[in-house]
Amino acid sequence: MKKIFQLAVVLVLLSLMAGCASFKVGMYNYAISGARSKAGLKPCFVNIDGQTLAYLERPGSGETIVLIHGFGANKDNWIRFVRYLPPEYRVIAFDMSGHGDSSKLNDKTYSIDFMTSSFAQAANALGLSKFHIAGSSMGGNIALLYTAQNPQRVVSMCLLDTGGLTAVSPQPSDLQLAVAKGQSPPTPTSKKEFSELMKYAFYKEPFIPWPITSVMAEKAVEASAFNQKIWRDINAHPTDVVPLLPGLQLPVLVIWGDKDRILHVSTTEVLKRSLPDTETIIMKDCGHVPMLERPQETAEYYAAFLNRHRKPNQSP
Repeated sequence: MKKIFQLAVVLVLLSLMAGCASFKVGMYNYAISGARSKAGLKPCFVNIDGQTLAYLERPGSGETIVLIHGFGANKDNWIRFVRYLPPEYRVIAFDMSGHGDSSKLNDKTYSIDFMTSSFAQAANALGLSKFHIAGSSMGGNIALLYTAQNPQRVVSMCLLDTGGLTAVSPQPSDLQLAVAKGQSPPTPTSKKEFSELMKYAFYKEPFIPWPITSVMAEKAVEASAFNQKIWRDINAHPTDVVPLLPGLQLPVLVIWGDKDRILHVSTTEVLKRSLPDTETIIMKDCGHVPMLERPQETAEYYAAFLNRHRKPNQSP
């Protein structure tokens, strides 16, 4: 009788999980909220010129680190990474314009220039006069452009599998080859396509419980139409950052997964040649988003870089 009761309970729970969208969303929100809390991050918003940008902030007594995510991603990509950063640093992780919980405006052109300008306005509104910046993929492209335009504000830069350099990459990536064939892996329109995108993003996908991955897939599909607009806007209005690289007179850490299928690891050679002060770390058996695939290891590389470039008698 006891076994029958236990089986009935399991069947009811499975039925709830399979059929109740609110249950899955509740589990997702609970997990995200818990992960943010564990990292000391709290959600905030800033209003700028007709837009609202969302961000996460961890207070700190020392210098500020600003984190910028990649295309189609959001501020929560950095949660686990932030857990392993030295606690003295203040950390701010933004949702870029058109992404995450930030405004999505159909009458705007979401080029790299526009998103960089929006970020600059947000930095001004928050009084960020001097800070370290780290960008992943598209976020690296934005970080490069912002730093070139505001060299007096950025202390150091970290580029994780950065975008904006595909035109000069020695070898094309799997994603570039797929796009050349008319495919669009970055903007999945079904759960199956979302699963395929994860294979592009990760070499070894981190374990994420089923209710969480299911909601992630649903959110990606729901955002697909607007992400397609952003993708078109970026490609229709490219910004060439390559000529800007030699003028970036600050320490730069480049981190890249050697199994990156979205942006080929050979791109690091361009950065080595062009940046005046750069250190490069190639992570073996890692994909496009090291801060998600191997957050502790990636954060430790970054923390060591920050420590190496700390001025004498300077606290974080």
